[in-house]
Amino acid sequence: MKVHRFSALALVLVSGFASLAHATKPSLDEFARDAFKEILAEADKNKDGKLSLTECKAMWKDAAKGEKNCTFWDVNHDGTITENEYVSQAKTFRGKGPGN
Repeated sequence: MKVHRFSALALVLVSGFASLAHATKPSLDEFARDAFKEILAEADKNKDGKLSLTECKAMWKDAAKGEKNCTFWDVNHDGTITENEYVSQAKTFRGKGPGN
């Protein structure tokens, strides 16, 4: 099922940030940019290089969890998640494990 696969991918990517907590900044940036490109390859239906909140929410089986997570990644609250927003938010995981 596609929706479940996207949710699993997003969870793996978020968990991966915690494992890179002690990595140098360029490594974390590179990891986050690569992760965002992987997500776009599966979820960016209109191929505009951004993830709309609708595209993001479609990745989640649980609508409430999707709403919460997608809103987190949309830093400027304009309805789209850009690569720079994704990288910026990924940095907030530095030194934190999932759920902290």
